Amino acid sequence: MALNFALIESVTQDFYVPKLEDAIYESSALLTMLRRDGRVQRTGTDIKLPLLYAKNTARGRYSGYDVLDTTPPDNITAAQFELKNYYASVSISGDDERKNSGDRAVLKILQSKMADAENTLKDLVGTDLFTGTTHIIGLDSAIGTTNTYGGIDGNTYSWWRSTVDTTAHTGANMLDSTNASYIHKLLRAGYKACRHLGNVPNLIVTSQDIYDIYEQTLQVNARYNMSARGQFLADAGFSVIEFRGIPIVVDDFVDDSADAMYMLNTNFMDLWIHPDANFKFSGFVRPGNQDARTGQILFSGQLTISNRRMFARWSDLNN
Repeated sequence: MALNFALIESVTQDFYVPKLEDAIYESSALLTMLRRDGRVQRTGTDIKLPLLYAKNTARGRYSGYDVLDTTPPDNITAAQFELKNYYASVSISGDDERKNSGDRAVLKILQSKMADAENTLKDLVGTDLFTGTTHIIGLDSAIGTTNTYGGIDGNTYSWWRSTVDTTAHTGANMLDSTNASYIHKLLRAGYKACRHLGNVPNLIVTSQDIYDIYEQTLQVNARYNMSARGQFLADAGFSVIEFRGIPIVVDDFVDDSADAMYMLNTNFMDLWIHPDANFKFSGFVRPGNQDARTGQILFSGQLTISNRRMFARWSDLNN
């Protein structure tokens, strides 16, 4: 009996794809928190973010009949970003169809193939969130100083710069409270640089090695109250400690070779996705030159930062 591929496609889209989507978001602490904070946005077009980059000059103090300045301010510009595409193919050969008769048998094969597609997309998207430069523009570029980001040159505009520490801080110095590289001193400096008009960082993402260094500096057997954000990440299965009530969390996609650390404010971050390509299955087709059926899991998205001053990055820790 011929396989019911309409049924197989329906099960794939309705059952496997939602589980795959959750698994991908939950594989990264950064993605998990962006989704928790309501920072996953839908868009059908490229992204244009209005930016308020200077104070209104039509302001001041007055008394009596003083003339008030009503000059319209020219202090808004826009950063522009493009959605970028990712895919993982899922294929079933003619041999698989014939050797595994029946829809149930093919669905079982499909389950393993979907697990492979899941791991592929986790690696592609998760890695680009931090180091991507050509598709998703990752945090290594977004949290920058003189580079161009969103079409705006940080070298030209000082307001479009983050705090970036490229100093090589050794693990031993990061543990030494008398050293300028002591990890608490680094975090305090980053916090001060990222604090603007009452906005403070709310997430620190790093590697396991840097997490371990910070953990070693904490008092043995001391009890620390966990914030609601930190508890959420802990309940989601991530390793979490805190600095000034800010969760410090391990994300497996942080580059281990550099042992970077990112101080973030998710109120100024968004993951944009296209609603028609949010880990959507394209459906199976038969290629003209193969005895097989193949389809793709598709994702189209972009990560954006709308105020670079609220972010800090350390790029060469524990060397």
